[in-house]
Amino acid sequence: MPLKVAVQRGLEAIAANLSERGYEVVGMEDNTGPVDVIVYSGVSNDLTGFDTVDYYGDGVTMGVNSPSGLMLVNAHSHSPEQVVSIINSRFNWAEG
Repeated sequence: MPLKVAVQRGLEAIAANLSERGYEVVGMEDNTGPVDVIVYSGVSNDLTGFDTVDYYGDGVTMGVNSPSGLMLVNAHSHSPEQVVSIINSRFNWAEG
């Protein structure tokens, strides 16, 4: 089952890159279900629009199966390839 990644509006190149590599990508502002990763821009790190963000990392609010909770990735000044690499390394997901 692919990891589900919520991507903030304005980061379409990153969303496309993640999707091409097998991640399930949803819009951060439109998603209401559980996700494994949120990718946002560091220019505006206001995540309050994403009502169900699990700030405590217990994995309950977002329905995350990982015991380490939700991963937040600040995409500011990172290329789409770098963001994919960051997520891949965290989840030990090798592209193939």
